[in-house]
Amino acid sequence: MPRVYLAGPPYADEYRTRASELARAAGWEAVDPMRRDFRGATDGREAEIVDGDLADIDSCDAVLAAFTAPDEGTAMEAWYAHSRGVPVVAYTGGSPPHPWTVYVADSVYARLEDAIAAL
Repeated sequence: MPRVYLAGPPYADEYRTRASELARAAGWEAVDPMRRDFRGATDGREAEIVDGDLADIDSCDAVLAAFTAPDEGTAMEAWYAHSRGVPVVAYTGGSPPHPWTVYVADSVYARLEDAIAAL
């Protein structure tokens, strides 16, 4: 089963739940980095967080990146995947995509359902 990494802001719980359900229905295993929930406890654990996220991305066949709100982590995850040749599908929630989003993404969609279908 192909695996998709769910990049997105740390507090985007609704996105993660919906994306996981839609991905599973489309035959993908969703890899949610927030299963290692460091919210409120990141100080001194930066390397552990980033190393875990990078390992997850390396283990996946694609990245679904939620660019629905500005988030440095999502941008870095998408850039890393792009630089490694891992396909990136961006979901914007209807916001106009930033030029960097368009650059690193293989495709950009306003609707989550369309982004999942593009995987």
